[in-house]
Amino acid sequence: LSSVFSIQCPKILIPVFSEYFNRNQYTDAWLLLRNVVTTSFIGLAGIYLAGIVLSGIIVPLQIPGLESRTISLAIWLSRILFGLVLCQGLASIMQSVLYARHSYLISCSGKLVSNVVTIIFLMSSRGHFGIQAVAVGMLFGNAVQVGLLALVLATHGFRYHWVLKPGDAKLREILVSFRYPLAGHILGESGMILQNVLGSFLGSGSVTVLRYGSRIVQAVAGILLGSVVQVTLPLIAKYAAANDLRLQKRTLLESIQLLNLIGLPVCVWLVLTAKPLVVLFFQRGAFSAADAALTALIIRFMVPDLLLGRIVSVTQTLFYANLDLRTPLISTIIYTAVNTTVAVVLLHFVGVVGIPLAVSLASISNTIYMISRLRSRFGSLGWAEMWGFTCRLVSTCVVGGGGFVVGTKLVTLTTVPYSLTKLLAVAMPTAFGMCVFIIGALLFRLVDTRLLLPIGGRAS
Repeated sequence: LSSVFSIQCPKILIPVFSEYFNRNQYTDAWLLLRNVVTTSFIGLAGIYLAGIVLSGIIVPLQIPGLESRTISLAIWLSRILFGLVLCQGLASIMQSVLYARHSYLISCSGKLVSNVVTIIFLMSSRGHFGIQAVAVGMLFGNAVQVGLLALVLATHGFRYHWVLKPGDAKLREILVSFRYPLAGHILGESGMILQNVLGSFLGSGSVTVLRYGSRIVQAVAGILLGSVVQVTLPLIAKYAAANDLRLQKRTLLESIQLLNLIGLPVCVWLVLTAKPLVVLFFQRGAFSAADAALTALIIRFMVPDLLLGRIVSVTQTLFYANLDLRTPLISTIIYTAVNTTVAVVLLHFVGVVGIPLAVSLASISNTIYMISRLRSRFGSLGWAEMWGFTCRLVSTCVVGGGGFVVGTKLVTLTTVPYSLTKLLAVAMPTAFGMCVFIIGALLFRLVDTRLLLPIGGRAS
């Protein structure tokens, strides 16, 4: 529930508030924000209270085989954690407005703040409250995050007081607009459910290797590429509010270029380091070498989705900024339909590997659809401008991949204690590949050396 608000709120609210700020209508923007916050607080508080009541029914249905004491503890934790829906819902609203104001420091640090506060709370409790301290710490950390966001909004001139106008036309327009992103979110989440359901028919351990593989891919994508998508929508929404289509398309191309610059080398690295990475993180206990090899294969087949999925998300920002919410929904429907159909078909021929293959094929079809829609809706984007950059980037990645292979060979010639073998199998090829990639970037002029001259002058 909390992820629905944190993911979908920016898509609706950033274009709305960007239009207000672009017209310098701050009074109207703050009035709307007060109404949105108040209305959302009432709705989210209702969900929180319903969660407290229904936890006693929902939790026992999920874990019927456990002891009554464990079930009681799970119910207590569920009632505490339902408070995250309230905190994260309010936080996502405030973050969206700050993104529209191009204020990123605190708004992008939400997870860091909440995690730090949670850790401090756990350390101060000194283990007296057990796992309950984790739930309370998470709730307290998210409450601190909301407080910090409110303080930052105050520096921009926002002052909250109770405003409740459920009949306001703009508020109702915002609420109605949520139907498309909400439907898309439900379809998107169904992908994980599909993986679990299909994996459950393939015998013991299939769901585990699928989850491990997809978690590594999504973690890498979120850490290295998620921020590019996050800052693109506020910029494009700003230009959309000014009716400047040229700058919108230019910003989109620059974002795609940045995604490729970061994502393509990461994809090459992940393909080459998949097995040693899985061995380092997961191969212990009942997780065998065969499981590690299968998980690595799953990661390699999911790598196209790592980059293409982010490219689709970036292209969708141009539609969100121009208040076209149906096209991203159709995109999600296409992805879900292709993913489901291909996964069911391939499952009978190649087993569990068919699921990541279906994910990548669905991402390819989704990318083709979004690029065709971009052209039909907004005209030519100037893809030809990227050909030179793309050729230089591909050449640099090939050189960097060769450096990684050499680093892998060097590991086999190194004698180290067994405890360091797994770490070295990842670290040495990665370091060697990065060094060769940087050299290749300079040789192929992927990096403008003129930008490095002022840095060298200041250092000297």
